Amino acid sequence: MSASSVVDSILSARYLRKGEQSFEDICHRVASALADNREEEDRFFEAMQSLRFLPNSPTLMNAGTELGQLSACFTLPVTDSIDGIFDAMKQGAIIHKTGGGTGYNFSHLRPEGSPVQSTDGVASGPVSFMRVFNAATEVIKQGGRRRGANMGILDVWHPDILPFIMAKTKEGEFSNFNISVMVNDKFMDLVSRKQFEMVWITHPHTGETVTVGQIWSGVVDGIWKNGEPGLLFFDEINRRNPTPQLGEIDTTNPCGEQPLLPYESCVLGSINLAACVHNGTLDENKLRETARMATRFLDLVIERNVFPIPQIGEATRRTRKIGLGLMGVHDALLMAGLAYDSAGGRAWCERIMQIVTETAVDESRRRAEKVGPFPAWQGSIWKEFPVRNAAMTTIAPTGTISLLAGCSSGIEPIFSFAYTRKNTVGKTFVIVNPVFQDRLKSTLSCLGLAGAELQKKCDEVLAHVHETGTVQDLHWLPQEFRALFKTALDISWKDHILMQAAFQKHVHASISKTINMPSSATKDDCAEALLMAWSLKLKGITIYRTGSREDVVLSLKEAAPVPAPSPESVPVAGRNLPEKIPSLSIDRPRELSGRTYLCQSGCCRLYVTVNLHEGKPMEVFIRTVGSGGCDANSSALGRAISTGLQNGVPYQKFVKQFAKVNCISAIKNSSSEGHSCADVVGRCIELSARNQSITTLRDWDIREVGVKNPCPECNEPLDFGEGCNKGICKNCGWTGCS
Repeated sequence: MSASSVVDSILSARYLRKGEQSFEDICHRVASALADNREEEDRFFEAMQSLRFLPNSPTLMNAGTELGQLSACFTLPVTDSIDGIFDAMKQGAIIHKTGGGTGYNFSHLRPEGSPVQSTDGVASGPVSFMRVFNAATEVIKQGGRRRGANMGILDVWHPDILPFIMAKTKEGEFSNFNISVMVNDKFMDLVSRKQFEMVWITHPHTGETVTVGQIWSGVVDGIWKNGEPGLLFFDEINRRNPTPQLGEIDTTNPCGEQPLLPYESCVLGSINLAACVHNGTLDENKLRETARMATRFLDLVIERNVFPIPQIGEATRRTRKIGLGLMGVHDALLMAGLAYDSAGGRAWCERIMQIVTETAVDESRRRAEKVGPFPAWQGSIWKEFPVRNAAMTTIAPTGTISLLAGCSSGIEPIFSFAYTRKNTVGKTFVIVNPVFQDRLKSTLSCLGLAGAELQKKCDEVLAHVHETGTVQDLHWLPQEFRALFKTALDISWKDHILMQAAFQKHVHASISKTINMPSSATKDDCAEALLMAWSLKLKGITIYRTGSREDVVLSLKEAAPVPAPSPESVPVAGRNLPEKIPSLSIDRPRELSGRTYLCQSGCCRLYVTVNLHEGKPMEVFIRTVGSGGCDANSSALGRAISTGLQNGVPYQKFVKQFAKVNCISAIKNSSSEGHSCADVVGRCIELSARNQSITTLRDWDIREVGVKNPCPECNEPLDFGEGCNKGICKNCGWTGCS
C-alpha cells in the first residue's frame, strides 16, 4: 500500500541521485563505491537490498558521488578565542552542508563578564556564542537534504551553568541544538548524598555563588518542563575511552551516542534485528554473518570517505571508530514473544548485543591482521590483540533508515501499533503493525470468534488503538496479550532505563534513546531517573515527559498504571466473548483534583471545572456567569461529557468535535475565547489534560491539536525519541538530528 508510497517519497526527497529510479539503484551505487571486489559488492548489495542492514543516511546519499562525505557524527573543539570560536562555526557549517551533525563543548569559553585583556572589554559567555552558532545553522541546509543539527555541552562546574541549563526554557530558542550537561562522579555523588549546599561554584568576576543544589534543581526543572538538558556522565565515558593516551573525551555528537575526541567523526550502520528472527527464533548464524559483513562495510567507508576538513580526516583515520548498531529491536522481541519491559526481554537483548559486539571485534581483529591496526593502537585498551577499529558498536537513532526498512526505530519501543500516514498525493492510510495484527486475530480466535464476527472485533480493537495508542485499558483482552503489546508510553520509565542499561553492557560507544515518562511524572521521578542512570553506568540519558512541551505532538495516551482485571472479566479460550465488548468504566474516587477556568464565550461567561483521575480528564462541570447563555444546557453538556469520560471515551474525541462547532454570537464577539461555548469547553479540557495554564484561550487554537510542531516538509506531526529533541517525521522521514 501506502508504506511503499511513503518509502518512495523518502527516497525521492533524500536518497535518489540523477538517473536513479529505485532503492535497488541506490544499493548498487553504494555497494559498488565501497566494495573491493565483485563478490564483496554482491554481499553488500544483498544486505542492503534485503533491508537486513543499512548504513547512515550520508552514506546512502553520498557514496559514489562527487561529494563523497559518508559520516553522520562529528565533534569540533571550541577554544577560548574569537579565532577559535569562529573557526569551529565555519567548520560546522561545512559539515552541515555535507549531511553531518556536530557536537560542541563550550566549557573552555570564559564565563560571562570575565575580562578580555586584548580589548579591555568583557566576555559574553558560552550561551551568547551558542546563539550565534544556532543562527548560523538555521540558514544552512545539509546539502538540501538534511537540516543542521548540533549538540551543545557545558561542564557542570562552569560558572555559567545555570544560564546554560535555562537556555531552552523558552520554546523555539536554540532550536538547532540539543543541550546536555557534562557531569562527573563527584557531582553525582554529592547529589546522591543530598549534599546540596556543601559545595558551590564562585563566579571569578562577579563573586556570585551557585550551589550543587541549585544546579541539580535547574537540571531537573528543565527536564520536567521540556525534556532538556540531557546528562552526560564524564567519568563513565572516560572509563570506557578506548584511546586514553590521546586525551579525555568531553564531547558527543548531536544525539549523544558517539563520545568522540576533537575532530573525530564516525560512520554508523544498523542491523535490522527483525530480519534475523524467523518463526519466533533468532537465527544466530544470520546475525553473526550480518555483523561481520557490516563491520567490514563500515571500515571501508572510512577508506572511501571524503572528509570535509583535513583535521577530521587525520583524527578519524587515527582511531578508525565505527558505530555498528541495531534497529527493529521491539519488532524482534514481539516476534520472539518477549515483552519489552520483562527481565526475559532484557536478557535476550543483552545477549543479542553481546553477539554483535563479539563478532564485530573478531572481524576487526581479522582486518588488523590483513591491513594493520588503527594507528593509535599502541597505548589503547586493546592490549590482547591489535584491532582495525578503536570502537565498533553503538546504538544510533535510525529514524529515516528504519522507515526504509519498515521496522521499529533503534532500540526504542513502538509508539503505537496503529497510526496514520499520508502518501504522496495526500491520501491517508492507517498503518498497522503486522505482528500485532496477526497475534490479535489469533487471540480473538482463541476467544471463540470466527468469520465476520472476528473481523468486526479486530477492527474495533484496531480503531481503539489508532485513537488511544494502547490496549492496556481493554481488560477483556487476555492479560498475556496486553503484557506483550505495550507501547512506549505503556512502559514504565524504570523499564526504559533498564533496557538501555542492558544494551550498554556490550556497547563500545553510547546509546541514543529517550526515556519516556507519563505527563503525571513528578520532578522527583525525573531526579530518581537521573540517579538510576548514573548508578547503572550509562554514559548519558535523555528524558521526555509526555506533553511537557507546548509544541510537541499531542500524545496518544499516558502510561498510567492499569489495575489487574478480575478473573471473571478476562475471557479465556473456550469461553464465549460477551455480545458487546465491555468499555472501560471508571469508578469515581471520593476525591478528585482539577482546575476551574473562567472563560468568555459569545453569549456569556463560563466557569469550566475539569477534574482529573490519574492525570486524565474524568468529569467536567460547566456553569454560566451573569446574563446570557443557558445554565441548564451548560449543565447538561458537562454531564454528557462526564458520562463519556467515565465510560472510556477518550477526551480527545470531545476536544476535536467541539472544535468544529461554530456559533454566530461567538464569531461576532471579539472577546470570545472560542468559536462556540462547546469550543471553549474543549479548550479547557485540553489545557487541563496538558496541565497547562494560559492567559487567554485565544492564544491557542485547539484545532491545531495533533499537529503541533509539524514537520517542516510535510506538515505532519513529529515524533520525539532516540535522544533527538528536535523530532523525527515518521511520515516523510525528515529528521532534526543527524
